[in-house]
Amino acid sequence: MSAEVTIADVVIAYAVLVGANDACDAVDEVVVAAPSWRAATDLMRASGYRRVPRRPARTTIERGAVEVAFATPGTVFRRRIGGAAPWTPYPTARP
Repeated sequence: MSAEVTIADVVIAYAVLVGANDACDAVDEVVVAAPSWRAATDLMRASGYRRVPRRPARTTIERGAVEVAFATPGTVFRRRIGGAAPWTPYPTARP
């Protein structure tokens, strides 16, 4: 699943992804704010996520995810899918 929301010329991209290495959980919810969908997915890939969607499938994202991403553009945030844990910045993401 993937989704995109645009707020004030900033794209908030959300996806459920599988990590390519042991640093990523088996299935993570990932959110990032960037100037474009492509820039956001490039940041996700740079963080070690694979099979990042080329296009968003939806236009709705959970409010908490939007708030955390919009507050820090260029930072990839993640959490285990289905968990109630807070969003945490991915340690190797590059802005």
